[in-house]
Amino acid sequence: MKKNIIYILSLSIIFLLTSCKKKEQQVVSGKTTINIWIMPNSPKPVLDLEDVLSDFKKENPDIDIVVTAIDWGAAWSKITVAATSGIGPDICQLGTTWVGTIASMNALLPLNDFISSIGGADAFLPACWNTSHIEGTKEIIAIPWFVDVRGLYYRTDIFKKLNLTKQDLNTWESFEKTLKKIKEAKVVTDEQGNIYVGKEAEDKIGKPGYKLVEPLGIPGKNDWNVIHNLVPWIWAAGGELLSPDRKKAIFNSKEALEGILFYTGLVRKGYVPLKTLELNTAQVSTNFVNGDYAMYFDTSHMLKYFHIPREEGGFGDSIASKNYDVALFPQGPKGRYHFFGGSNLVIFKFTKHPKEAWKVLAYLCSKEAQIKYSQKTGFMPTRKDAFNDPYFEKDPKRKVFKEATKYGKAYPCIPQWGPIEPILTRRLGILWDYVAGVYGPCTDEKIKEQVDLAVEEVNSVLLTVDSSKK
Repeated sequence: MKKNIIYILSLSIIFLLTSCKKKEQQVVSGKTTINIWIMPNSPKPVLDLEDVLSDFKKENPDIDIVVTAIDWGAAWSKITVAATSGIGPDICQLGTTWVGTIASMNALLPLNDFISSIGGADAFLPACWNTSHIEGTKEIIAIPWFVDVRGLYYRTDIFKKLNLTKQDLNTWESFEKTLKKIKEAKVVTDEQGNIYVGKEAEDKIGKPGYKLVEPLGIPGKNDWNVIHNLVPWIWAAGGELLSPDRKKAIFNSKEALEGILFYTGLVRKGYVPLKTLELNTAQVSTNFVNGDYAMYFDTSHMLKYFHIPREEGGFGDSIASKNYDVALFPQGPKGRYHFFGGSNLVIFKFTKHPKEAWKVLAYLCSKEAQIKYSQKTGFMPTRKDAFNDPYFEKDPKRKVFKEATKYGKAYPCIPQWGPIEPILTRRLGILWDYVAGVYGPCTDEKIKEQVDLAVEEVNSVLLTVDSSKK
């Protein structure tokens, strides 16, 4: 018994000494540690962000910054666990469509008292700033970090062969005519980059070393961007996803259906190979680089990969990388629209170092840091002064994405969007099965039926949330 008491006392003394030593080290170092969670926004996510922060670290030796990259596939669950448990990073990257839902968990630090130091709302692109707060409120809980905007990538060598120009992609009508012309030309390429059309191409189709080029590649049901890919066509036809009061889904309206039918019609008319509907955006992108399609839609970040060698994860040595350009989305009956996505930075309420966390966040959202990070990621900045930097004017392709932001439109920043987006992704994925003919010949009526089912499901979410407020 006596030995046990001595043993316990010894352990207690060791524990106390160890604790004192740790406290002494913390006092001596005098440093504050700020943890940041980001997603893989660039080829080397952690190293790239640490490089952007290098000047900040030199100027603020009393702040240690620990950057952790979490995969997009696991990000939502990890972030919601952090938001509800109070255990997580000080600063976190949130996709713009996630802000409303995470904010509704009462987990984010209000930033109104800080934002004047970075210029406030006037310093940012308006469409970006709309995602900094829940719609209809004035409490700022997120700062726009970078913009994810899409464009139409196309093969310039194929266009030249067929006497096509970028102007032929300007409207829905001219875009479809261009697709038809490419389809009818039976474009074939070889491994050296030679292009054959018409009769000279016919005897090469299916032979080793030759590839038939399809007009367009678009991802289908297995793509995480399924709603982002479709919504610009809905908007361009004059449709909307939700009613102005956000109480009802209206993407089965006449206008919205016009956009849906046009976009899905590109597949039904044979301009897109059915097997492509089994792929995601990354796979379609790879196929474009490999010469499978004459066109496809993707974000500005792909520009960077066209300059990176294959051994480093890019496409810099491909034939496509030397023969491509980017165009705006075609203009529809009611205008031209680009989905405005991207990411914001937030500070969790449970941080023990709000002032230091804001200092780091403010630096990341400064002009210099946004330009530097854009150079590493390929995404566009959210600050007006960074956005207007000559860097985004020098490259004609990058300039197209800058112009695209003039037509940018984001989803409403509302708490309900969290559960709504997965419904749209799943339901529109099923829609692509109908378009692919999995359930027999596809008709306009079948597409409308599937859209109506999606509307019903979204309305059930809106109704539930609205009822809970009463």
